[in-house]
Amino acid sequence: MADSAAEKASKNKKINRLTLAEIEARLEEIKKAEGRWQSRYARALLARKKALTGSN
Repeated sequence: MADSAAEKASKNKKINRLTLAEIEARLEEIKKAEGRWQSRYARALLARKKALTGSN
């Protein structure tokens, strides 16, 4: 039961609190599930990744 609570808490983590590694992992999950990054969540993750890496 504690495992599912910890897993759920990490799943609902706000985008601005995710590390770069967590963002990349979630983007991979989305890519496998949807095949592209057109969802609002995926675009927000990409924007956050861009902000963290400082790329243009």
